[in-house]
Order: sequence, then C-alpha cells, then structure tokens
Amino acid sequence: MKMSKNAHRWIGLQNGIFYLLFLVVIGLLGFLGREFKFEADWTYGSRNSLSQPTQSLLKTLDKPLKFIAYVPDDPALQAQVNKLVDKYKRVKPDTSIEFVNPDLDPVRAKQDNIQYSGQLAIHLGERSEVVESTGEQVMLNAIQRMSRGGERLVVFIEGHNERNPLATESTGMSKLVENLQRNGFKVQPHNLVRTQSIPENASFAVIASPQQDLLPGEVAVLKKYAEQGGNLLWLQDPGGLHGLQPLEELLGLQIQDGTVIDANQALQELLGIKHPAVIPVVDYGKSEIVRKLGNVQTLFPFATMVARDPQANEKTGALAWQVDEFLNTLPTSWLETSGVLTGAVAFDEGSNDLPGPLPIGVSLTRTLDAKDKANAKGRQQRVVVVGDSDFMLNNFVGHGANLDLASNIFNWLSADDKLLAVPTIRAPDTQLAWGETSGYVLAIFFLFVLPIGLVLTGTLIWWRRRKR
Repeated sequence: MKMSKNAHRWIGLQNGIFYLLFLVVIGLLGFLGREFKFEADWTYGSRNSLSQPTQSLLKTLDKPLKFIAYVPDDPALQAQVNKLVDKYKRVKPDTSIEFVNPDLDPVRAKQDNIQYSGQLAIHLGERSEVVESTGEQVMLNAIQRMSRGGERLVVFIEGHNERNPLATESTGMSKLVENLQRNGFKVQPHNLVRTQSIPENASFAVIASPQQDLLPGEVAVLKKYAEQGGNLLWLQDPGGLHGLQPLEELLGLQIQDGTVIDANQALQELLGIKHPAVIPVVDYGKSEIVRKLGNVQTLFPFATMVARDPQANEKTGALAWQVDEFLNTLPTSWLETSGVLTGAVAFDEGSNDLPGPLPIGVSLTRTLDAKDKANAKGRQQRVVVVGDSDFMLNNFVGHGANLDLASNIFNWLSADDKLLAVPTIRAPDTQLAWGETSGYVLAIFFLFVLPIGLVLTGTLIWWRRRKR
C-alpha cells in the first residue's frame, strides 16, 4: 500500500502530539512526586513511625512544638535529625526544627541550658526541656511533662505500714513511680505526725492501704483536707479500715470487710490466673478514668467491695458527691466474708456472702463552693477509692492494663484530663512468648540435635575427604 504525503503528515503530527503529551505526563508526574509524598511503614508494629501514644499526645497539644538541635554543621547528621522530626510534622504540622552550632553560638546554647554538643532542646510554648537521646520514649516523656504546665506533687501518707511507693521489692510501687516521674509527677512520702497537714502545693494525697490504726488526730487532718476540697486517692485492702471510718462516712461509701472471689476455672485458665482471689475486671463505668481504656482487662488481687452508701444522703456527716462505680467485677464473682480462701471456695447463700457483679472502685466528684477552700470556687474536687492496692504493686502493675489504669487515675486526680487519651507506650515486639512444649522442643534442638548434627556432619566430611 502506497501512502500519500498527507498521510505521512498526519502520522508525523500524531507522533508529535504523542511525544508532546508523553513529555507533559512525565513532567506532571515529576511535579506530583515533588509536591506530594506517600509513605508506608511496613515494619512490624510500624516501628519506623510514631507510636499511637505519641500521636495521641501530639494531637492534644494546643501550642507549636519546636526542636532545636545543637549539633555541628554536618549535613549528614542534620539530614538524620530532619528525618526524625518529619515524623512529628506528619502528626503535628506546626512542628519545626532549627540547627544551632553550639561552638559558634555559645550564648544561644547557654539560654537553652545546653551543656555540650549533641543535645536537643524541645520547646512547647514557654516551656522547654533538654534531652540527650532522640528515642521516642524519651521524647514522649519530655513532651508530656511540658504539656502539664508544671510538676505534679503527689504525697503518700506513711507511718502505718502502708505500701511503700519507693520500694523496689515485689510489694513496692517503684515501677509505677518511675513511670510517673518520667511523665511529670513528683512522688513524696509524707508523715502527718511531723507536719500535721497536707502540703498546699500537692495535687492530691494517697492513702495506700495502711496496716496499722491511724491516730484520731491524723484522721482529723485527712477529713479536714477532704472537706476543704483536697483531691484524694484511697487504696483499701481487705482487713479493716484502721481508724478511717470517719473518712468513709464523709465520702458516703460502704467498704466491706471481705475478699472478692471468682472461682470460674475456665476464666482462670484463659487468663493464666492461679488464685480465685485474683479478679479480672472488664466492665467499666462512665468515668473519664476508664473511658479511653477500651476492651481490656485489669487484674485486682485480693480486692474488697467498695460501693456507694444508699443512705449517704440521710447522714449529716457525708458530703454531696457525684459517684461513679467505674470498676465492676463479673457476675460469677462474689464477696467472701468467711475469710477462708483455701481449698474449694464456693459461694454460700446462707452466709453474709454477697453475689456479683460487685463494684471495687468508685470515683467521686463535687463542685466546690467559696467556703470550701480559698480561691477554689467552681473547681471540681476529685476522689478515687479502690478496694485494692496490689494492682499498683511491682508484682502486678505490668499485668493487663493495670499500668494504664493507674496512670489514668493519677492524671485524672491531677486534672490533666487531656492526657487520659494517651496510653502508656510499649514496644510491640520485644517479648517472645511460647508454651511449655515449644520451650522443651527448642531446648532439645539447641542442646542435643544441633550439636550432634554438627559433629556428624563434620565426621562425614572428614571421612569422605580421607577416602578420596
């Protein structure tokens, strides 16, 4: 077939339009690639992205976040820092980064309390902190401390064999306290005999399961503190109130003398519980303390029932509280009043045992009047009473969502409500869990199969070489 000159012209024109459109498409792709970015983190647990706790915290900040890196003029190092800060910018767009050479600008470094090159100053509004590591946990703790606007003092009443917040033994609370201190709390034991009062600058006071009777004067100090609007955390284990009955009446509560039991063996096997007095809680109230916990379980060893006194309004000693029973046991539980927790424990209908579900934790709030405390009119007083202290101990605080619950209680009592949505950061793949059978298989493989296999393989190679 012979083509005419017009046909050749049309084909040339079509080819020219094709190449022109092709170049336009390439240019548009280059422009879109420069203006728009898409990043995907396929690592396990998204380890190259900010964790959910950090993202939640950044979303609560209402002030710009600025990083000032005091590093030498090293382009490669600055590129690494920029890559780190970009993760924060994706969540909080008003995040910025500035590089300062401390050797060339020592005055600026001194203003930010920089001691040596390599430190990073984080600014949030008027507050700032210096960190020496760019690890996410370090950065999260620093930002969380600054977001509070100031350090929160928490006093633990001592002198009656209470739980020791600083003890490192299994019965102490050092793990919880270390986490609280990283997040802006200052924990301090406090003896009422020495001071006869609660510090004015304390965010709240903690009564952590006293095992000896408090003096009437000490109870009077605590009662006055609550009457005047002080926030309070009361952890009460089974075994009696030890002189705190006036405080119980003031709060309008009934704290039973007994231990909550759940003998559901299927549940115990599912959760790995070995004692019926270790109670799982999956039902939560409407309190802000637990609203963000989600569908998780918390464990309470040797807890007792704490409930609102139905006759509290008729008693002259009780204040007007709004009460939320925010921790409730399962229907298979009951309050064992006999004190016998060994053998085949069972619910006895003919005794004083109380059937579940049972409340073991309550939150109380009331709006203060001017007469309650100076300059406190309109402020909300907050009190939390939990019928167990063991869930905060070193031995149990890592189980389930106990640490998240304890942190939420402290944040709520210190009026840091915006931090209730920030869960405790945990690395998702730092633990390896396997059953007993898997452990035996791995032990046999590494102790016997692998060494014997290596010996046999070496012997076979030696024999074949010798034969050759």
